[in-house]
Amino acid sequence: MKKLFLSLLLCSLVSISQAQTVIDTLAYRFIYDVQAKTFENNYMLSPDEHWLDIGKKGVSNYYSIWKDKIFCIMDSLNRIGADFSDVSRIRYEQGIESSQFNYYIYKNYPLHNRQTVDYHSMECLQYEETMGQDWEFVEGDTIILEHPCQKAICQYHGRTWTAFYATDIPISDGPWKLCGLPGLILRAYDHSNSFIFNCVGIYQNVGGAMTMMNEKRRILKPEQAHKLIEQIDSDPFAYLRSQGISGQSFDEKGRPLDLSKVPKRAYYESYSEEDKK
Repeated sequence: MKKLFLSLLLCSLVSISQAQTVIDTLAYRFIYDVQAKTFENNYMLSPDEHWLDIGKKGVSNYYSIWKDKIFCIMDSLNRIGADFSDVSRIRYEQGIESSQFNYYIYKNYPLHNRQTVDYHSMECLQYEETMGQDWEFVEGDTIILEHPCQKAICQYHGRTWTAFYATDIPISDGPWKLCGLPGLILRAYDHSNSFIFNCVGIYQNVGGAMTMMNEKRRILKPEQAHKLIEQIDSDPFAYLRSQGISGQSFDEKGRPLDLSKVPKRAYYESYSEEDKK
């Protein structure tokens, strides 16, 4: 299994280039401790650190800082013509944890109330969709990071979400795709406790540029992108073969790996007809 995941890591990052387009100027940064299920039939949650950057014009960028650092390593190796197999060594030396979150989510971009999603896999996939959820306000006030928060719930893309938003931070944004409340979401979780977000840091007057990577993208509809992501996750080498690239992975004994035995990935959302709302 380790060989498989290393191969997939290298395949997913080889084409990343860090040439950037500036889309806003940073004003706020919110840091979230994330616990996320990796596989559907496994109750173990994996940690991650996600950042929500808010720009002065209202554009936001949500991403895993761990995965972002890996992209930076890959870009540096690419620039000097180094071997991509060094990524694991450098990641270990720098203490960068592994992340399964391959998304960059840009809210209010390219237009207000629209979000652009970049997903970095065997190639970069991009789709655009309407922002927000239909929230129901419920009882359950609390205090998070010394901010008074109120509670709301919603159904979104196959999951029921609970969120606590800060009434004194008038920013209608939050972790992942969650947004649309009259205050910043500081805590959120789905009702199966598969995905949990807790804000652990708030920074103002951050400064600097908010950027988007310049690279070749395949532009798809949201449901098309998610279907392709599931196909790649279930059999990445079938995808490579469909692109004219030979590929195979082997177990520790040198036997071809049976991908049918690889656990099914857990996803934040579903775009099936019954869930797509």
